[in-house]
Amino acid sequence: MLTRIRSFFKSESEKLKGKTWQQKLGYVRDYYWLHITVAVAFLCITSFVIYRVRTTLSDHWFYLMLANTRAEAGTNSPLWDGYVEYSGYDLSEKLIEFNDEAWFDYGKNHAAGNRYYELFVGFTDSGILDAVTMEPGNLTSLGESGRLLDLNNEKCARIREKYRDRFLYAVPYDKEYSTDPVPVGIDISDSILMTEYSLYTDGCAIGIGAQSQHIEAVEIFLDYIFQQPDRPVISGSAADRSSPD
Repeated sequence: MLTRIRSFFKSESEKLKGKTWQQKLGYVRDYYWLHITVAVAFLCITSFVIYRVRTTLSDHWFYLMLANTRAEAGTNSPLWDGYVEYSGYDLSEKLIEFNDEAWFDYGKNHAAGNRYYELFVGFTDSGILDAVTMEPGNLTSLGESGRLLDLNNEKCARIREKYRDRFLYAVPYDKEYSTDPVPVGIDISDSILMTEYSLYTDGCAIGIGAQSQHIEAVEIFLDYIFQQPDRPVISGSAADRSSPD
C-alpha cells in the first residue's frame, strides 16, 4: 500500500512538472474536485459529530424529549430555566437537555422510517434519554414497544408512591415479559406543561426511558411541573432529597 501511494504521488509530480501555479491548481480542480469535496464533507460531518457528542450527548443530569409539540420548550426555554433553578443541578459538571424537535406517532405503523423515532430508539437504548412527553394515547402505544420503563420497577418506588393514581398502562408486545397491562406512563395533563406552557391540546403524559440511570432527576421534574413547594437540595453531583431548612 505504501509503495502504491509513493508511486501515485511520483506520477502526479511528473505530470505537474514545469507547469505554473495556475496550471497546477487547474489540474487539481479538474481531476480531483470530487475527492476534495468528499474530504471536506467528511471533515465537516466529523466536526459536527464531535460537537454534538461534547455538547448534547456528553454526561448529563437529565435528558428529556418533548415530542409532538409546537411550543418552544427546549433547552434554554423558560420551562428549562425553571427546571434548572428548581433542581439546583450544577451545569458546570453535567448537562440538562430538553429536546423539543422530535415528532412521531408510534401508533401509526410503529413510526417506521421516522428519523425522530429512530433518534428516540438510539437515545433510549444507549441510556441517554431519561424521559419523553407526548399525548397520553401515543405514549401508551409507545409503551407497548418495551422502551419505556415499567413503573413497577423498584427504582421507581418514590415516583410510584407519589403518582400511582396517574399511571397509564400498556400490554407489552413481549408476552414473555407480561401478558397483563404494566404501568408505562404518568398522566400530567394538569401540570404546568399544559396550564402554563400549553405544550399539547389533547392531554399530556410522561414515560421514563427503559435504560435511564437518572430516575431521581425524573422525580424532580415531576415535582417541578406540579409545583411542589419543597425544592430538593443538590450538593455537588449528589442530590439530597431532604427539604431546605
